[in-house]
Amino acid sequence: MKRTVGMLLVVISILFMSACVGAAPAESQSVTVNGVRINYVEQGAGEEVLVFVHGYTNAISYWTKVLELLPEEYHAYALDLRGHGQSGQPGSYQLPEFVEDIYAFTQELGIEKFTYVGHSMGGKIGYQFALDHPDVLKGLFLVAPTLAHDYLSSDERAAFVASVKSMFESPDMSPGLLAQQLAMPLSEELLNELFSDMMAADPVAREKIVDWMIGTNLEPELRNIRVPTLILAAADDPYGPPDLERRYASQIEGCRFEAWAYGGHMIPLDSPQRLVDLLVSFIEDVSKG
Repeated sequence: MKRTVGMLLVVISILFMSACVGAAPAESQSVTVNGVRINYVEQGAGEEVLVFVHGYTNAISYWTKVLELLPEEYHAYALDLRGHGQSGQPGSYQLPEFVEDIYAFTQELGIEKFTYVGHSMGGKIGYQFALDHPDVLKGLFLVAPTLAHDYLSSDERAAFVASVKSMFESPDMSPGLLAQQLAMPLSEELLNELFSDMMAADPVAREKIVDWMIGTNLEPELRNIRVPTLILAAADDPYGPPDLERRYASQIEGCRFEAWAYGGHMIPLDSPQRLVDLLVSFIEDVSKG
C-alpha cells in the first residue's frame, strides 16, 4: 500500500505540473455565463474554430506554447474553467456544470461549430460535452484524457483522492518540486508565477473535482459519441496509460487513436509542435469528411 501511495503522489505531481508553461498568449477578456465570469483569450481568424480546455488546477496559460505554434488561420479560444485562473469561483464544481459553462460560452460568443481540444480533466469534460452537445462539435481532440478510475482498486482510488486533497497543504509542494517533473527547463520567475496560478485555484474546486474526476465512469457511455474523435496518449503517462486510452478509443465509432512512444502526461509541454501538427492534420481530415 505504501508503494501504491508513493506512485500516486508522483502521478499527482505530474498532473499539477501541467500548469507550468508561459503566460497567456493574448490579453484576456471575460464573459458571464450561468452566473459565472469566464476568463478567456482569443486569437487568429478563419472558419475553423477551436476551443481549448485545460486540466485540473490549470488555466489558460497551460496552452501558451501550443497557441504560439498554431497557424493564424485557426480561430482559437482558450478559457479558464470556473474556479480556475481568473474565472469566477461560484463554489459549485460538478461535471455537468463545466459542460454547460463551455456550451453557454460558445453560444454567448456566437460560435456555431468548433473543434473541442481538451487535456487531462478537460478531456473527461470533453467526453461528456460530446454526449450532451454533439450538434455544435466538428471534432473532439483529446490529449491524455482523464479516465483512470477503473484501473485503480477501491483502496487505491481512496488513497489517490486523499493524497490530492492533502497535497496543497504539504510543505513539499513548491515550484522546485514541480520543476523536477518537467522535461523542459523553465525560468525560476516563470515557475514561481505559474505555481502561484496553480495554487490560486479555488480550494473548494480542488476538493470537489477530484471526487467526480476519479469516481465517475463514462466508459459505458462512450459508444454513444457520434463526433469525429482523436485520442492521444503517450507511453510514459502513468495516469492514462496507452492501453487504457486505446480501450476507450475502441468504444467510439471511427475514433482515431495515437500513442506516442515517448512522453508523459504533459504532452503539450513536451511536444507542442508535434501536437499542433497532429491537431491540424485531424482538423483537415475531418473537413475532408
